[in-house]
Amino acid sequence: MLNGAQHDSRLEPTEWSHGMYVEPYSERCRGIWHRGEHALIGVSAGNSYFSQDRLARLLAWADKGFAQVDLVYVDTHIDTMLIADGHSPAAAAKSARGTLKDLRRRIRRAVEGAAVAPGRLRVRALTELLDEPRYRSVRARTDQALREEPEFAAVVDQMVGEVIRHRIGGERPATASRLEAGREYVAAEAPLFMDAPAVFGVPSSVTCYHMPTPLQRYLVRPDSAVRAAAGHAHLVVRPPEPVRAAAS
Repeated sequence: MLNGAQHDSRLEPTEWSHGMYVEPYSERCRGIWHRGEHALIGVSAGNSYFSQDRLARLLAWADKGFAQVDLVYVDTHIDTMLIADGHSPAAAAKSARGTLKDLRRRIRRAVEGAAVAPGRLRVRALTELLDEPRYRSVRARTDQALREEPEFAAVVDQMVGEVIRHRIGGERPATASRLEAGREYVAAEAPLFMDAPAVFGVPSSVTCYHMPTPLQRYLVRPDSAVRAAAGHAHLVVRPPEPVRAAAS
């Protein structure tokens, strides 16, 4: 999912849990995690961190600690961002198809390797959620907050800048077309960070990512104008390294 900032020592103390290091963003997040009702695992296309082995470890961890697990991989606006980088529409579409094909293969093999209990895991592309009423309701609230809350909009723009830097490096300019494509990408994901319980129809949910992000830090702050839903927690979850390279 979102490409985040470097490790933030202000998170709550690390716990060792079923072979993974876990850092809650707050004590409230820790309490929701220990309910064990639902985990959301977000996977970014084109992000080399998400090897088959890391995904398998994360899924095995979630299977041990949660009644339900949703893995959502981001397949939105990939071609749009490639076009903004200067690719032709045809080349962008071809590259996006290849990227997603590789990601789906890694996810499929990771699911097989993790041996998650039947019926406990759903794997879906983000585009499969876009027309669902629950997602659309949260997206409407997210878009309203982007229009009306300057600090929230600024944090989202910070995330957009990090997505762009991750894609093109720090030497190339963040053009207007790149910024617009990045905003579309982040805005599509933002509902999953704000109110996953509503999107997935669960009592509480924990978003699991391998590093802290500015958006998650903002959403869990008690003084933020826009906050994650009452039953929505955020964790940093990472395996001990080294990890084997992804299977080709």
